Amino acid sequence: MNENIARVLINKKAVTLNAKHPFTFVSGIRSPIYCDNRQMIAYPGEREQIVDAFINEFQDYDFDIVAGTATAGIPWASWISDKLNKPMSYIRGAKKGHGAGNQIEGAMVSGKRVIVIEDLISTGGSSFCAVEAIRDAGGSSVAVVALFTYDFKKATKIFKEGDCKLLTITNFSTLVKVAKNDGILSDKELSLVLTWNKDPQNWGPKHGFPNANKG
Repeated sequence: MNENIARVLINKKAVTLNAKHPFTFVSGIRSPIYCDNRQMIAYPGEREQIVDAFINEFQDYDFDIVAGTATAGIPWASWISDKLNKPMSYIRGAKKGHGAGNQIEGAMVSGKRVIVIEDLISTGGSSFCAVEAIRDAGGSSVAVVALFTYDFKKATKIFKEGDCKLLTITNFSTLVKVAKNDGILSDKELSLVLTWNKDPQNWGPKHGFPNANKG
């Protein structure tokens, strides 16, 4: 996994780590990591590094179209398709409720091989919905390529069972180890943080950080 890109995400605070005062997700679970890769579109030099890393990740794959997931994958797909001189599409989470009712906009994917660009893989559900949308439209998804993944087992399972390749530039364990090497996390904090993605639902209560009641 790409340690340089992990360091870029940390330095630009697209990913923040805090083992002492964990973040609270919308679901109410507590997390020592908060990811907002949308921050990276603000930095031209670093985003060029990320675009090159995306292209390097899928360089061995043949495809016709670059498709970004709405909304966070769209800017990356735009820069990638421009650099490669490839047609581009973007994929909504669901079909529009008005007009033509399209879920996929831009280049027609029917009969085409598509690379799907995503900024973050969490449980993998929404990303795999993009794969299903492509298949429903008569295309084939060569792979989903993401900037970062939490490495949840659920996401791995979804893509394996769905027979779709999942590629990621960098991941959770790589990022926290870079944070340790750069003095952001202590040895104790590293050990604590590395247990989070194995059981995120129970990580907080187990370590003295009760989950929030979102009921």
